[in-house]
Amino acid sequence: MYAPQEESYPSKRLSMWILFDLRIPGVAERLHRERAAWQEHSEIESLDKDHFVLIIHAGGVRRLAS
Repeated sequence: MYAPQEESYPSKRLSMWILFDLRIPGVAERLHRERAAWQEHSEIESLDKDHFVLIIHAGGVRRLAS
């Protein structure tokens, strides 16, 4: 038997994940605006053809607070 892991990803890098449902009108444009605003502090991952996650890394969150 394997011991449970403390977290899914061993990296200590913190991030905020935001789910976008592209079936809702205007959401695709919002996703692209948010990605442009966060630039190098973010990335987009596809879950399926209608659902995407915007991942904002800790450096970007600190930038927002300042």
